[in-house]
Amino acid sequence: MGFEAWLVFVGVWFLSGIPLGPNAINCIAVSSQAGFLRSLWCVVGIIIAGLVFIALVSVGFATILAAHAGLFTALKVAGALYLIWMGLSAWRKAGRPADTDAAGDGAQSASRIVVRSIGISLSNPKAVLSYAAVFAQFISADAPLFDQLAILTPTAMGIVAIIYTAYCAAGVGIARVLSSARRKLAFDRFVAGFFVFAGTSLIANEAVRRA
Repeated sequence: MGFEAWLVFVGVWFLSGIPLGPNAINCIAVSSQAGFLRSLWCVVGIIIAGLVFIALVSVGFATILAAHAGLFTALKVAGALYLIWMGLSAWRKAGRPADTDAAGDGAQSASRIVVRSIGISLSNPKAVLSYAAVFAQFISADAPLFDQLAILTPTAMGIVAIIYTAYCAAGVGIARVLSSARRKLAFDRFVAGFFVFAGTSLIANEAVRRA
């Protein structure tokens, strides 16, 4: 891959990762509740999910999903239901202190944050097709796939880390605003509502598409 093509990939990948979505909302929410350093475990989870997507793309999983509409639909519905479940759970806990870990230090455990972040990222199987669509534009059939992925993968994951670390930092500022119980309750319910809205929107869009 030439340097100019690499720069184009950097620009495309960066712009595609900026829009606010479930991953970003999760980073902001965890940072506002548990602090910036603890919220970086969200970034770890998102990167792990990204590596899973790249692995699936490299073995042609995106092609399989595109060819089997029923399987793809089932995965999308399952992912949407997971987001709705996340939202309902967050709504029930709105306004409460952050969950504590085994040590009882008032912070969410790293493993729990990572697992939840992976789940949120993987809840949208459409991301596999997004990865495939972007990566396919920069992979040449005339060069070894592994050599190209060795460049694209760390580049993509580095950009992902930068974007979501910035969202985690944004959560710190939001935490300062949430000084009152009333504001915290409103924010927690916004986050919960966002996850429910995202999940129901995915199901509704799928229903309209299949109608």
